[in-house]
Amino acid sequence: MDTATNVLMENDSASAWGITENTKSNHEFSLESEQTWDAVETYFECISTCSLDDGECLTSCVEQLREADE
Repeated sequence: MDTATNVLMENDSASAWGITENTKSNHEFSLESEQTWDAVETYFECISTCSLDDGECLTSCVEQLREADE
């Protein structure tokens, strides 16, 4: 028996010892992430300050996460 086959057999038997196997596809994980992300909206709070001497302005923004209004 080669090493790869032995590893596969060990992995298959590992579930009998309480180790759960990941059977979800990447698409399913992607959908869960999108659903979770949809529940939170991102807002930016920005403050602009301008110099009275030369008129140069500086804007800084802070990202705030808030629960979505339903």
